[in-house]
Amino acid sequence: METTQTAIDLFADALRNAANRRQFVRLEYLTDLHEFIKADVLLKNTTTTDGADVLELVNGELVPFDRVVSISGQLSPRYPGYGNYSCDC
Repeated sequence: METTQTAIDLFADALRNAANRRQFVRLEYLTDLHEFIKADVLLKNTTTTDGADVLELVNGELVPFDRVVSISGQLSPRYPGYGNYSCDC
C-alpha cells in the first residue's frame, strides 16, 4: 500500500526535526486569543497534549502545531495568506 504525505504532514515533520535538533528559530504563531506572535526562540522538544502535537519552547511555553504560522521563514500550509502580512521591516 502506498502512502503519501500531505503538505501539513511535511510541515509537522519540519517542526519535529527542528525541535529534535534544539534549533534557535524565528517562530510565528497564533495564541489562544488569535494574537499573532513573532519571536526568536530556542526549541526544546515536541510532545503530545490532549491528542495534539505541541512544540515546547525552552521558556516552558507550549505552541500547538496547528497554530504555527511559520518557522524560520517556512510558511505553514494551514496559513497560506499570512506570508503577505509578515514583514521584518
